[in-house]
Amino acid sequence: MNTVAVVNSKGDYPALLPRLVRLAEAEDIVRPGARVLIKPNLHAPQRWTTGGTTNPALVAALIEWARARGAKSILVADGPYFGLPDPQEVFVKTRFAQAVERAGAQWAVLPRHPFRIFRDASPHLPHELGISQLLFECDTLINVALMKTHLDCLVTLGMKNLKGCIRPEDKRAFHSDLEIHRAVVALNQLIAPALTIVDGTLGMEGIGPHAGRPVSFGYVFASRHTPSVDAVAAAAMGVELDEARTLKYAAEEGLLDPAAIRVVGQDVGTGQATGDRGQTTAFPPFCHLPSVICPLSSQVARICRRFERPDEAMMRHLPGLRLQSDGACSACRLNVIRALLENRRADVPLPGRLIVIGNQPPAEPDALLVGQCQRRFAAGGHPHLPGCPPSVARAKEFLGAAGS
Repeated sequence: MNTVAVVNSKGDYPALLPRLVRLAEAEDIVRPGARVLIKPNLHAPQRWTTGGTTNPALVAALIEWARARGAKSILVADGPYFGLPDPQEVFVKTRFAQAVERAGAQWAVLPRHPFRIFRDASPHLPHELGISQLLFECDTLINVALMKTHLDCLVTLGMKNLKGCIRPEDKRAFHSDLEIHRAVVALNQLIAPALTIVDGTLGMEGIGPHAGRPVSFGYVFASRHTPSVDAVAAAAMGVELDEARTLKYAAEEGLLDPAAIRVVGQDVGTGQATGDRGQTTAFPPFCHLPSVICPLSSQVARICRRFERPDEAMMRHLPGLRLQSDGACSACRLNVIRALLENRRADVPLPGRLIVIGNQPPAEPDALLVGQCQRRFAAGGHPHLPGCPPSVARAKEFLGAAGS
């Protein structure tokens, strides 16, 4: 059985963390003299209050916990999305660097350090995949993810969070050249954190991973087994196993067995503390949870809160949008969506033409082409905005001109 701990959270991380780790049966992951690497979600230079990045207070509490267990060194490291001009921004603008230094640890931007190359590790991965060497120099890897929706993957939790550990060019390949869900599963066969925490104290719904709406969900999840904690967190978001293809493929590959998950903690099924035992209760008809992972669904039924899907949010905010995005990375997709949302708030109408991003030929002759991947199709006379990805400001101007 894989144990997944769930505890209520109001952001009091120093108080809840010891119980969370104990319930997850992970008190022994840091031994005296250990080198610890904490991998948060800092994919973009956003403050944690947006729900888009990890709360530095959680990482500070983890630093103190690891130090109390006798850790020799503690490093907080991550790599942002592909295309960010200055990767260091994710630590500086989020004030993460200040929080880590104040807690007495070090921080590192992964793209500025060497990568270990894996060749032909999986048919679902690039021929040559680079994973940060820092992961292989630590004794304990703690994966600190968020509870968010995602334009490409529906949800981004612990498994997807590990994509921040690979080379920038490989991140792009995950979205444009590969089937991203299978690529994430294959990556998780190469990286096995000692503990994965999914923080839902403040999550994000809608157009995630960084253009969505913050959600005060109020629970933190943890497990020594990343796919299991993702399955439980996804169930609490009202996401079915077949909807989250990363989880579906993880089950197909034998990485995830929903029937072998034991949920422990507080307020998960009965609304009462369950101590160190999971609790199975009746499945409330008002809360649509995945039947595929029952009885897991009943174990989190009481805390279920359906997160708005990215496509639902786009239809609500941008009615009439026509977007072709096959083979597009999330950076390009999000910059286009953010540009359209900002234009709409400024009363700039949507373009009346198809907008095309990604690596597939435009489906209509008068389409608007956006991004470096569409450059080869621009010879046909299509209006084209270059960039990898184009900035939000340039996309606003380009798409705004087409809509006026």
